This record gives sequence, structure tokens and C-alpha cells, in this order.
Amino acid sequence: MYPYRFKIILIIFALLFIGITVRLFQLQIIEGDKYKGISNSRRIDTSLLETTRGSIFDRNGRVLAMDQHIFDVSVQYKYLLYCYSTHSNKTISRITDLKIHNQTKKSCIECHENQDVWLKRLSGLLEIPQTKLLNNVKQVVEKVERLKQNVEQRAGREIRIKEETEYHTVISDVAWEKVIQIEVKQDHFPGIRITPKPKRVYPEQESASHILGYMGKLNKDEWKEYSNNWNNFLLASSSTGTETSTLLYEGYAENDMIGRTGVEAQYENELRGMRGKRFEEITCKNNQIEKVILERPSVAGNNLYLTIDSQIQAYAEKSLGANMGTIIVMDPWTGEILAMANNPRFNPNILNENFGELIKQPSKPFLNRAIQGTLPPGSIFKIITAIATLSADHINDDTVFECHGYTKYKNIILKCWSGTGHGLVTIRDAIAYSCNVFFFETAKILGGESLYALAKEFGIGEKTGIDLPYEKDGNLPKKVTAPSTMNIAIGQGNLLTTPLQMVRVYAAIANGGTLVQPHVLLKITNSQEEVIRTFTSENKQKISIQPAILEVICTSLQNVIVYGTGKDRGLDVYRVAGKTGTAETRRQNDNHAWFAGYAPYDNPRYCFVILVEHTPKHGADIACPIARELLSYLFPEINQAS
Repeated sequence: MYPYRFKIILIIFALLFIGITVRLFQLQIIEGDKYKGISNSRRIDTSLLETTRGSIFDRNGRVLAMDQHIFDVSVQYKYLLYCYSTHSNKTISRITDLKIHNQTKKSCIECHENQDVWLKRLSGLLEIPQTKLLNNVKQVVEKVERLKQNVEQRAGREIRIKEETEYHTVISDVAWEKVIQIEVKQDHFPGIRITPKPKRVYPEQESASHILGYMGKLNKDEWKEYSNNWNNFLLASSSTGTETSTLLYEGYAENDMIGRTGVEAQYENELRGMRGKRFEEITCKNNQIEKVILERPSVAGNNLYLTIDSQIQAYAEKSLGANMGTIIVMDPWTGEILAMANNPRFNPNILNENFGELIKQPSKPFLNRAIQGTLPPGSIFKIITAIATLSADHINDDTVFECHGYTKYKNIILKCWSGTGHGLVTIRDAIAYSCNVFFFETAKILGGESLYALAKEFGIGEKTGIDLPYEKDGNLPKKVTAPSTMNIAIGQGNLLTTPLQMVRVYAAIANGGTLVQPHVLLKITNSQEEVIRTFTSENKQKISIQPAILEVICTSLQNVIVYGTGKDRGLDVYRVAGKTGTAETRRQNDNHAWFAGYAPYDNPRYCFVILVEHTPKHGADIACPIARELLSYLFPEINQAS
């Protein structure tokens, strides 16, 4: 039985083999000349289809960043080559040595007349000097010829490289009126093609530039890295069974633009989109497109909706004025950043023109001071010392220390900011008047470990986890001596925090003790405006603060405005609870002025921090007026009533 089956299978295989052999003989021997002719006269060319990067909106749908289409004028390489050959003093031997030159004794320009007619006509239409166009032509031709020479040297024979058959850009960002004229009169512009290209535009100019970030070109090393990421993405797609669709899209190309900072970098994978691909049959003789074989349209990138309110952002920037520093406004319950103003800023629309100049400026305009500026927080840190001391039961609400304007630790004298002293003060008065001596005394009995533990619980010295790149973690000294603990207790010494860390501390006080995760992403939508993801907090924790202690801190922060260092600054009408701070820099008349708080104190809607760097003034003198200016916009109803 089995030998019979084996014979049947053997016969089937034999018939198939004979059939294939006959067909191959027919194709290669009988009809070989026919197909050889076709392959020599035609080829398949692939071209990439540009995609559109996703737009960025504020929480109210106002556009903060978007792609606009601009038009490039590209010229087929052979026209560039003959133009270069006839208009420059340099010759290309493979052109000038052509048989046609030798046989007819003609010059290059006589042999290839009309190959450069595009130059004169394009120059006239676009009102661009021919010399400028020729300079661009020179750069393209010399680059391609250099590449061709290297390839042929390695191969040891003449090779036609891909770049010789392509169109190359000679002028960018051409007005659409001119584009129409070229398209309508294509016969007058031989070898010219119009190529649409996306250009990133930021309608609000400098506003929120540190949140949005900017775009930059990939260098070779980055291109390899991003290409590997793309290949990994394809492998991952393959494992989920979607490789047939993704393989037809293209990854990053050399010199592609990518997000460098801000949400442009943080959400690069969401914003980017995928290039499409077109397969065309080309007639080799004249490089004309015979037909489009297959086209995979590009896929636009996803859109980002940020938590930022562009109106509050603009007013925060206006309130900060010319002062170097930052303002953060945050929802104390959700961690949504409503504004993150920095000064100085940069305009991402014109960054290519002045990047080299800006990067050298000592004021560091690219520094996002809200998350990267690490400075001593000064007296706004004292509420952490107060909570640590009260929680450890080392003092209570009635404990009194006397301030003479200074205190001593062994032979070291530590001064209060008030030279005459505050007299007998409780914890409530110490916060309201920002008495250094009270906190020096509490630090003596508290010790460094307890203060370190609570500060760490509040997130001091650690990144907050905000969805922006390059956040700094500051510095929270752990093993310290008694004098250094006393310094840290008032927010000085080696203690360094970011403004974002401090606004999160005050948000926790405002919301009853929850440390929220700050974030700028609200939601992500696709090009059909369907929500595909909303922000989910991964870092939200409850700090154990006794209600009685929280009441002391909150009341004391209100007292700062009622009778303390924030008195008569116009903040009481907005029912602000806050704390002033002046961090010394060891240079005379050079301070970092702070004000942090929330409002209204009985139902907090906003928490905020204001920082002015390197100012001779104190927090109450310069940061409080900025806070009042900001609050007048946040609470227009109160402003109108008052």
C-alpha cells in the first residue's frame, strides 16, 4: 500500500519539476530578449510620502504648535549637472569627455543647450539672483559627484547611483502664488518638480517655549539610534501580527527633524506619524513615470492636548516681566500644570537663525528654570521643618523661643534676618514673621535624620516625575552636622530644590496631605479627534500629617498675609495662604526671592510658586507684587469687586 502512495507522490513532484523547468526555459531562453528589453528600459522606483506631525493644543483647544505646508522647488539631477558643467569653471570629465563632444567638436553648452533654461526662468519668476541658485546647484552637484566617486572607487567600475536619478531641492519655502505659476507652465520649467514639505509653526511665538520645546535635525549617530528604534518597533509589530501594514511605512531618514526638548521631545513617538511610500514604474530613457504601481498613504501624527491654559500662561509671563526666574501655577488636587512661565525664553519659530547666539548667553534662555533650576529655597522650606518638629513632638503649638536677632551653637553665631529680633515667638508667629532663630532652635532638638526623612517624603531632592525631559532632582543633604542642619532648617546651606518640587509641597498642604504628580499632558487624540489616551498619574502618595498639625501650618500661612512678612502686599483680598522666602547667595545684594502658596485658602483652586533669581530685593518686595499681579487675572471677579 505505502509503495503505491510513494509512487503517486513521486510522479506529482516529477510533473511539477518538469512544468517549472519548461516555464523557465520559455522565459529565459525563448522570451529572454523580450523581458531583457523591458528590464533595461524600465525600473521600479520608490519615493517617500511626507507625513504631518501632530498638533499641540492647550486645555481649551488653542493651537500652540502645528505643521504648515511649505513648497520646495526641486530639479532633476541631470539638469543640475549640465547647469553646473556649463556655468562653472570646474569641469566634470565624464561629461566633457562624452563622445558627442569629441565627435562634433562642440562645447558642453552647445551639446546640452536648453538643459539650463530652467535657471534663467526660475530666477526671473522667484526674483532670486542666478548666482544664488548656482551656489545651491554647486553644493548639490559636488556632494553627489563626491558620493559617486567614492562608490565607484570601492566597486572598481562605473556605477550609476540613486542620487543621479533623483530631484534635489534648490530653493525652499516658495510662495504658493509662484508654485501655481510653475505648475501651470510646466513646459517652461523642464526638470522641475514642486515638493510640499511640512514646517513646524508656533503661533504663540515665545510663549510656553520651554514646555513646547523645539525641533532639530538628526545627526548620523542619532539617525542610527532612531532607525534601530524603528526596526524594534517593526519587530514588536510583527509579534502582534500587524507587520504587513507597518512594513510599508518608512522610519526616520537622515536629517529628519525630531523634538529636542519639551513635549516635542517627550511625546516624539506620538507626534511623529508615519511616512507613506509610493512605488512607480520609471522609463529609464527619459526618467518619466510610466505608472504608479502601489501607494501607501502616510499616517498623520497624534495630537496633544496640554493642561496649560494659554491665557494664564501669557499672564504669568507678563507678570514675571523682565525678571529672570519662573512662575508655576498648578491645580493642587490633580497636579495639572496650568502655567509654567520662564524668563528668558526663546522663539522656536526663528531658532535656526539665532541658536548659536542664544546658546552662548550667560542668562541661559534654554534652561527650563521651573524643573531644571536648582536653588536654595530659603524660608519657603520652613514649613517642612515646622511639620517635622511638631510631628516628632519636640515642640507644640504653645512652645516659645526668644529671638534676639541671633542664636549660638558652640562658638558659631547664626543670625535672624531681623537684626533686632522678634522677641518671644510661637510656631505660628515664627512662620508668619519667618523668624530664623525659632527654626535654628527647633533644628537643634530635631536632628538631621528626622528633617531629612520628612523632606524626602515631600519629594525634596528627587524628580517629581513630570512628563517633561531633563528634570533635575536638586540636593537633599543626608548626613549633616548640627550647624548645617540648622542652615537647612531655614532652606539654606547645601539644600537645593527646583521650583516644581516646592509648588508640589504647597499643593500637598492645600489639599490635605496628598503629594500629586505634576503633569502637562491632558489627553492624546488621533487625526480624527478620537481620544486614544488620557494622562494617568503613576506617582500620587499620601503624606501622614496629623490634622491638628496641618491646621497650624495652614493658619500660619494665612497669618503671613494678615500680619506677617506678606502683609500689605494686596494679597489678602484673594484669601491667599503663602510664605515669603529670600535665599542668600553669599554675594552682597544678590538673593533668590521666593513666594509660594495657594488660593483661596478655604477652597484652594490654584497653588503657585514665584521665583526671581539674583535680585537685591527680598521675597516680600518683589515676588509678592508679582503674585498679586498674577492673582488679579486668576480671580477677575474679586478684582472687579474690589
